[in-house]
Amino acid sequence: MLKKLAVYVVVLLFVIPSVFNCGKESPTKPEGVNEFDLVASVGDDYFTSYTTPSGNPVNTTISNVFTILTDGDDSNDPYIIDYRSASDFASGHIKGAVNMSLGSLISNIENGKIPKNKTILNVCYTGQTASHATAVLNMLGYDAQNLLFGMCGVTTSSEVNGTDKWSKQIATDEYATQLVSTPSTPTKVYDFPKINTGKKTAEEIIKARFTAYLNSKGGSWANITADQVFEDPSSYFIINYWPESDYNNPGHIPGAYQFTPKSSLRKDQKLKYLPTDKEIVVYCYSGQTSAQVVAYLQILGYDAYSLLFGVNGFAYNSLSAHKYVAPVTDYSSILTTSKPELKLVLFIKDIFQL
Repeated sequence: MLKKLAVYVVVLLFVIPSVFNCGKESPTKPEGVNEFDLVASVGDDYFTSYTTPSGNPVNTTISNVFTILTDGDDSNDPYIIDYRSASDFASGHIKGAVNMSLGSLISNIENGKIPKNKTILNVCYTGQTASHATAVLNMLGYDAQNLLFGMCGVTTSSEVNGTDKWSKQIATDEYATQLVSTPSTPTKVYDFPKINTGKKTAEEIIKARFTAYLNSKGGSWANITADQVFEDPSSYFIINYWPESDYNNPGHIPGAYQFTPKSSLRKDQKLKYLPTDKEIVVYCYSGQTSAQVVAYLQILGYDAYSLLFGVNGFAYNSLSAHKYVAPVTDYSSILTTSKPELKLVLFIKDIFQL
């Protein structure tokens, strides 16, 4: 009898744990996670819809922001992050904005400084750095928008530093004659990059990868100038992130491959053609969408760079749309400054609509 009882006890020691674990998933081991696939599933969704999680447009204009900020209802005001330098932020910024560096974005998410119950409005000088942040925030589930053309779309006031950056870029069409209409088609298929942060969720991986990427760039983000690209376009894998009609007219950088927005970046589409042994250059009309794409590609493990200012920066007059135009409406009533000597200037401009 005792011998039988001992056998039952031994059996129960093995059976009971399996019964209680029935229906529960075993913890996923880091080595069993395909980190690329987890991030790509998020990227597939985001860059196909190209909207915020709540369905709002990714980009917004200063006129829309102005209407919201002056409607007398504080409850719908966005949480505004300004990524410019501290001194330029002090010279003039949108009221209520918080000055933050791109490199501190993830840490400020982790410490709860960035709210999830409000729209996040990202602002920089030209809309390109802010776009970088917008892509990451939206992929992490925040409702984030980029202010088109940044502070250059708000004012060109000499008192607000950095608001002449766009006007300096569109002065010439130095590479307009080098655009071609001959199509290029990618054919070589590459294995996807291997990323290994040891994290188990897409959110954790995106945070870790974005932090590591910015650290590798000294806290900045990956961009490249038109001069660098046109010196030898063949040394890069160049993505023209436009509809095919614009790819053909006004044309594209020699050798550039056409990737259609909202479809081509999917893992089951053209992502497989991106090289892992060559620098990738992405360009669009103004550098704002390409900055979002590059943030994503860098997180995925590609050596990608956004062409600063897009075609606006080197063939401005070739474009029929998507061109930077300096603001003509006065938005000074929503601006403020941390510099006492400039407060009177902004006040007078607001009163007399100068």
